Amino acid sequence: MLAVEVESVHQRVWQAVRQYWEPNRIHGHGPDHAERVYSTGLRLAAAERADPLVVGAGCYFHDAGMLPDVGRIGHIERSLQIASALCDEMPELASVRNLLLTAIRYHEAELAFPDQLPMEAVCVRDSDTLDRLGFAGIRMTLQYGVWIGRPLCHPTDPLCHQRTPDLNGFTMDYVRHLESLPQLLMTATARDISREKQEQHGLYCSAFLSLFQKGLMRNHDDAIRLVESHLR
Repeated sequence: MLAVEVESVHQRVWQAVRQYWEPNRIHGHGPDHAERVYSTGLRLAAAERADPLVVGAGCYFHDAGMLPDVGRIGHIERSLQIASALCDEMPELASVRNLLLTAIRYHEAELAFPDQLPMEAVCVRDSDTLDRLGFAGIRMTLQYGVWIGRPLCHPTDPLCHQRTPDLNGFTMDYVRHLESLPQLLMTATARDISREKQEQHGLYCSAFLSLFQKGLMRNHDDAIRLVESHLR
């Protein structure tokens, strides 16, 4: 399939699924997340010689099943249902249906995966993981923390220097957990991209701790303002 034809299919997929992403702005997983993952996914597909049709569509589908009332719970199965239904409507996707569904099913870095994971699925997985890193990933994590009603950080050990991160307890514990994700990246290109994002993570955590020690990091609003100042 020619590049222009692949792009046309991707545009049609996005028109069909954007409606599912819009409500999830509330917890940081809105259309901007999909668009960043899509852009990175195509970059990885080119570097790894993966099928861009599958990778791009997989990136647009991967979190489409998230909901504004339950968030991530059950989202992979819902994303698979959305993708499967569109495969029935689009012949271009029907021909890569199984590969596309595999990419969606295993897109989260922490999930176990088969020994022979197709490169298209690897590219979708690495693209999503990369967007969870750096300033953009921190902002998503903070927004999710606001939505779920999680406390910002531990009162005496905000960055888990003396504790194991409690992912359900404090948002900044989850931010520290993000430091473990680069080691789960599977392609050399993704690992190269991650280096700048890891530097961003270090910059943010250093600034966060400095403000916390001065009594100026009081809530999620303060934490989000800090990350947005870096994004500007």
